[in-house]
Amino acid sequence: MTLSKSIGRAWNSFFYEGFSGESLGLLRLYFGCGLLLYHVAQFFELLTLDPTGAQFYFLEPMWHFALLGIDHHVPILSFAVFVLLMMATLTMALGKYTRTSIAIVILCIFFLKGNRDSFTGDVHHRYLVPIQMLFLLLLSKCGHAYSLDERYRTVKSRVEDWEASWPIKTMQFYCAFFYFWSVLAKLRVSGWAWADGGQIQEELLERSVMWGLTDAGEAVRNQLAFHMAQHPDLLMFLAHLTLGFEALFPLILLVHSVRWRLIFLLGVTLFHLANFVLLYVGFIFLPVVFLIFFDLVPVHAWLKEKFRCYVLRRRSLPAPGSG
Repeated sequence: MTLSKSIGRAWNSFFYEGFSGESLGLLRLYFGCGLLLYHVAQFFELLTLDPTGAQFYFLEPMWHFALLGIDHHVPILSFAVFVLLMMATLTMALGKYTRTSIAIVILCIFFLKGNRDSFTGDVHHRYLVPIQMLFLLLLSKCGHAYSLDERYRTVKSRVEDWEASWPIKTMQFYCAFFYFWSVLAKLRVSGWAWADGGQIQEELLERSVMWGLTDAGEAVRNQLAFHMAQHPDLLMFLAHLTLGFEALFPLILLVHSVRWRLIFLLGVTLFHLANFVLLYVGFIFLPVVFLIFFDLVPVHAWLKEKFRCYVLRRRSLPAPGSG
């Protein structure tokens, strides 16, 4: 019975404590701003198409497109939905019609992602963490703080700490195990052989020559990836490092030090940046989801104070030509 109570207290302490309504509202605000860049990075290929160009059939429609009977691409429709996506993301960040905006963002992502991935049947999982965050924000009271909805609401409502904590803690839990599951996926596909660096070497060579070769047979676009593939010992070290940080990622849930969380997540951010530079893996803006691991209230206060000091300094400067 004592063990059961201890487990219950630990469960409640993890999921229902640690964040306030202001924390949840600021997460919606900053996450929404980050999503604006994320959307552009993910759907850039669709934006390069001629919006007035010809329609064409998909090679392999996504399951939800097949279910709905959508079998061809309409370029102008993708452009219109992308504009709607950006507008809904902005209104979500500002907290205007918050829940409706979040629902529209989710639907637009499903449509645009379905279009992009139906071209060749290549399913990307870059929106798995953001879409889960959006779904949890949809269920939460994230529009009750730092929002236009709350500013013009006649009856103010306070968000209890447990109401703000459970969606953020659930986001943390999902994000941490997203990386852990990626280790299991690597081992399921390649086994422990992935750790010898051979898979990384193959990817580096493929990406370094994906844009063609020079007459001398040298890699054209990505010389760094090409030369890095010539160092198997380094690749083995990087493979072990990748498996290690992904497998241990859930331990961040037990780390309370803001400094150590920041150091670890900066390392993961560097990992995504390197993947983008070397392998063109489009997770470069995924670290925007790492906002969930911090209480943004003191961060927001610090930014406001810095901005206030900047404005005061600008006002104190003499006008050009006045001296």
